[in-house]
Amino acid sequence: MQKRTTKPPAPVKAPTAEQKSVDKKWLYLFVAILGFLLYANTLNHDFTVDDGTVMANNKITKEGISAIGKIFTSSYRAGFWERKEGLYRPLSVAMFAVEWQLGGGKPFLGHLINVLFYALTGVIVLSVLNRLLSTLHPLIPLFATLLFITHPIHTEVVANIKSRDELMSFFFGLLSLRCLLYYFDKEKIQFFILANLCFFLSLLSKESSVTWLGVFPLSIWCATNADLKKTIISTVPFLVIFGIFMAIRTSILGTVTGETEILLINNSLVGTNDKMMQIATAFSVLGKYLGLLFLPITLIFDYSYNTIPNVPFSNIKAFLPLLIYVSLFIYAIKELPKRNLLAYGILFFLGTISLLSNIFFLLEATMAERFVYTPSLGFCIALMIVLARIFKLNSGKTREITVTDIRKPGTLHFIVIVICLIFSVRTMARNSDWKDNLTLLAKDVQSAPESARIRYAYGSAILVEQALKEENPAVKNNLLQKSIEQLQKGVSLIPNYNDAWYNLGMAYKELGDSKNAVYSFDQARSYKPFTNASKLTNSGIAYGKNGQYDKAIADLTKAAELDNDNYEIYNNLGLYLGESGNKQGSFEVFEKALKLKPDFDKVYYNRGNIHAQNKEYREAIDDYKKTLSINASFGDAYNNLGNCYAVLNERDSAKIWFEKSVAIDPNNVKAIINLSIIYRSLGDTVTANQYLQKARSMGANF
Repeated sequence: MQKRTTKPPAPVKAPTAEQKSVDKKWLYLFVAILGFLLYANTLNHDFTVDDGTVMANNKITKEGISAIGKIFTSSYRAGFWERKEGLYRPLSVAMFAVEWQLGGGKPFLGHLINVLFYALTGVIVLSVLNRLLSTLHPLIPLFATLLFITHPIHTEVVANIKSRDELMSFFFGLLSLRCLLYYFDKEKIQFFILANLCFFLSLLSKESSVTWLGVFPLSIWCATNADLKKTIISTVPFLVIFGIFMAIRTSILGTVTGETEILLINNSLVGTNDKMMQIATAFSVLGKYLGLLFLPITLIFDYSYNTIPNVPFSNIKAFLPLLIYVSLFIYAIKELPKRNLLAYGILFFLGTISLLSNIFFLLEATMAERFVYTPSLGFCIALMIVLARIFKLNSGKTREITVTDIRKPGTLHFIVIVICLIFSVRTMARNSDWKDNLTLLAKDVQSAPESARIRYAYGSAILVEQALKEENPAVKNNLLQKSIEQLQKGVSLIPNYNDAWYNLGMAYKELGDSKNAVYSFDQARSYKPFTNASKLTNSGIAYGKNGQYDKAIADLTKAAELDNDNYEIYNNLGLYLGESGNKQGSFEVFEKALKLKPDFDKVYYNRGNIHAQNKEYREAIDDYKKTLSINASFGDAYNNLGNCYAVLNERDSAKIWFEKSVAIDPNNVKAIINLSIIYRSLGDTVTANQYLQKARSMGANF
């Protein structure tokens, strides 16, 4: 009998260099560096658009670290305005307060933290997708992450400091999901506790994080072997966390839903009472979101009225998106029982965008690119799964990316690389638009010429940031004309646009067009009465310059009651009381101004004018000289001194003061004309004619 021999096992072959797995830490590092580099060109940018509402112009935030307690017991923008609102997002505002104090009120730290958050978010996205899509080819999670991290539609979220709420909401929501999946993999309770904590932080960042309540069970179902019962039970603690958040939020805001009035300027859908048209327009917006996700060419920071007009379902812009979204939903629901990952990506997108769609309730915005930040992850997942199916990128024998996957790219590799390169270039280019307010507004007013808010914002930025700071009269007038052009377009789009009318009045006032300034201020206050000292002061000055002294005095008197320590208000009130003939009342108000500011040159100058009007020339001379003792460069005071001496027939003294006026301000046409007159009266016709010709060359009709 022959002995049976046992064949020794074949030796295990060591993997070749091509078969070796790529160390994941390098992939994570690559994603983080890419995310940082894409937005590194925003680090030196200024505050833009609504950064001021939560940081630069927010009085609570500017209190710094000491205000954190106040922030957690206040509405989102409590330090910017006093109106009630339905937003409670204390976590990002608390960070802004810390950054304001540590960063010295500069935007750099805010931009840096946004960019770092985004870079770290890319790492979490890759980690989550590696787990969620573990049954697919390992390149799919990487490619989906690269599409997400390079997508230009995220520029508003990262480049705008205020959008930290979006960044943190998504970041903590993702982190919660990753901890939840760790819990199912390792069955360690600490991961489940961390998941709930991260979800709470996500809610404190932004209320729309509630949509993660749908993402959690969806992810458990599609990425684990948990049955439906366990999936539902695992979600219950997150519902409790949401309930706790809502209780806190309601106690702070005093309401569950918020009481903010939805204005037409914010949401075009308010422009119709037809509910079906509102829903149709909402679907047209959803169609636009899909268009921007596929082709992010024209990006705009504001899509308010009337960038997206209301349309009925008979319009292809509404009907086609309705067909697409309903088809996607039906397909996903049909495939969900099979734990289909394409269905997962679709439902992730549909679920997270649902509350921001204006279908179930109206928002304070028609549309915003930041609204699609979280949903875009679902889009990237679904797109990559579809592309993998088209190009037959099967799961393969390994769950790791190998050197071969990197060194021997296929067609899909090239497609993803090209898309990511195009996205990266577009992202960095769009970042440049966010450099500062004027740059962003000048760009977007071309992309959205029918946006009333962009017209208003651009005109206001030109007025406040340029015209009011410009010292050259010719340049200033040119800027004011540009501001007026934009603001006029704004009020033509929304005739009851109070803020646009007010700033239009300001622009006309600075231009010296008191008639149009008064008209604009009257329009503004007809839609919303002026209740603060600043607006009443500006309208009062416009009335005064237009000769409507009663209205000027009424507005300035009210302004003084509201701000009784403002010497400028008393100065203007005294001026127009004097112009109206109330000399005694004028001087009493001037005294109030001088008590607040004893060296106030304008008060002495204006009081001198009142004396001169009343033919009290010696008293006027004393006040003008007092003016010049405080401000030696006050050109009109020199000229008016000359006028007083001329009236007193002291022509030599008059000549001296007129010459000083021209020496201080060579463009003072009034003083030049006066010099021509005084030289002629002194018998020097040659010099008189020289000054006459100079005045005419400057446009004087004399």
